[in-house]
Amino acid sequence: MPTKVFSIPGHEFAVFRAEDGAISWNGSYQGMKVVAALPMDAARCLVLLDMAASKQEVFENLICVERTGNVVWKAELPDQPDAFVKFELTADGLRAWTWSAWMLRLDPATGKAIERQFVK
Repeated sequence: MPTKVFSIPGHEFAVFRAEDGAISWNGSYQGMKVVAALPMDAARCLVLLDMAASKQEVFENLICVERTGNVVWKAELPDQPDAFVKFELTADGLRAWTWSAWMLRLDPATGKAIERQFVK
C-alpha cells in the first residue's frame, strides 16, 4: 500500500511512495496536469507540469512547491523558447532536460542554472 509523502491541504495533488520506493502522484497542480513529481524533503516537492498545457513559448514548467501550495521557485530555462521535459534528483544534484535538447544542472535551493550543456 503506497504511503502519502507529500500533499497540499485543500488541493487535489498528492505524492505517494510504494514499498519498493517507486513514486506516484495523483491530481493536478492549480488545474495543470502533472507529468512528474518528486518530494525533495518533508516540506518541498519538485513538480513538472505538462508543457502542452501552456500556449506560452517559454513555459517555466519545472517548479518547487511547499505544502502550502506556494511556489518556492521556477527552474531557469535557456534564453530561447523552451520547456522542461524531464528531471532527476541524484546524489550529484538536480538535472533537467529541455525540449530543445539542453541539459541543465540546477541549484535545488533556487532553481537557477549552474551549468548547461547542449546534448542533441
